[in-house]
Amino acid sequence: MDSRRIALRRALGFIELFALGYSDVSSTYYFSMGVIALYSGSALPMVMLLGSVPLWLVGLTYAELGSSIPEAGGAYYYVRRGLGDGLGFMAGWLLNLDQIIMIAYGAVSFVGYLGVLVDVLHVWPYNLITSLAVIYTLMFLNIIGIKPSARFNLALVIVDLAGIATLISLGAYALTHIPHHLTTSLNVALPMVGLTYALRGYIGIDVIAQSAGEARMPRLSVPKSIIAICALSTAVALALSMLATYSGLVQYMAGHLSDPLGALALGLFGHGLVSMYISLSVALVMLISVNAGIVDFSRSIYKMSDDDLLPRGLSAVHRRFRTPYISIVVSSMVASLFVLTNDVELIAGSYGIASLITYMLTVIALAKFKALNGAGGFTTPAIVLRGVKVPVLTIIGLPVLAVALALIFIFKPQYTVPVAVWLIVGVVLYSMRRLGR
Repeated sequence: MDSRRIALRRALGFIELFALGYSDVSSTYYFSMGVIALYSGSALPMVMLLGSVPLWLVGLTYAELGSSIPEAGGAYYYVRRGLGDGLGFMAGWLLNLDQIIMIAYGAVSFVGYLGVLVDVLHVWPYNLITSLAVIYTLMFLNIIGIKPSARFNLALVIVDLAGIATLISLGAYALTHIPHHLTTSLNVALPMVGLTYALRGYIGIDVIAQSAGEARMPRLSVPKSIIAICALSTAVALALSMLATYSGLVQYMAGHLSDPLGALALGLFGHGLVSMYISLSVALVMLISVNAGIVDFSRSIYKMSDDDLLPRGLSAVHRRFRTPYISIVVSSMVASLFVLTNDVELIAGSYGIASLITYMLTVIALAKFKALNGAGGFTTPAIVLRGVKVPVLTIIGLPVLAVALALIFIFKPQYTVPVAVWLIVGVVLYSMRRLGR
């Protein structure tokens, strides 16, 4: 039997999907909250709240499409089915860039946080070697099977949530019971620049859409997990930003871009076991993001290969483990190249831009799906215009996502260059594949 014909195993329930998705989303805003604080100042809670809007718009879009069309591939598959091969390839290819970046920044950040405990991890080449070891260890874990991978995420998510709950609860107690001598005078010079990061600061819900083809009872588990992730992520981000603001530690966080939550804990509790525990729990989230990025990217190129838009060998499925092992290996190796660049500022600034473009295509694809097929699973509201159902998510989502992109072009245009280069490479590959058919 051709290995490409072996079906992926449907092994993921609600709890596994939740673990994969929450770790993906939370790692993004944990990573970006420092730079958002840098520009937002005391407006940080409002900026973070506004930044959650795209998460909900895209999350609910994925909830409907993922429960109605439970196939691997996520946004790529939805856009291709609704808008054709060309735009489908563009959606998948752009999303792949952010998934690669997620793997890279997760590995680098994880090692950086561990450097608090092990000084040698701040020194080259030990930091580089350890980052690569993290990627390749998780690569092998994913080859063995996605359920062990998701269970691994679940264990780390529990540790993370316990750490964040400790930070929020003890921080709130400290603010109300312990005298502080922290300044609350904050400079809010460029909150709109902060919003350009916040609007792409919750990127990561894609992992559930990518994994829908391996979900049990996807009509229930996919929307349920997405709604739970969106709600918890919004609540946690808002609580953390309010804690930072009312403690007067926003500027302190902004001065520690690589470890904003560790800085928040340090400012509240000083050096000690609590601050160390918080930093370690956040480090584990970064480790989870590496795992989620591998799941995202490997499933995307697996599906694109299966549809003959990339070389067919990438869609090979392991006979024993029934995982797309070739795409898992390739995704891990490509991400390791970004680790070698060690350009953290470029990676952070470029992250999320490609996803915003993909999300715009996805909400358009939802409109096409509703018009032609109707609902097959979880449904979102729609209005009828000239006899055609138009999703409310499309009506709201397109302008919101367009504003998010416009802010990047206005305030941080230099970070669109890597995305443009990546897109050009994709267009060349797609054209060559089409000509070779």
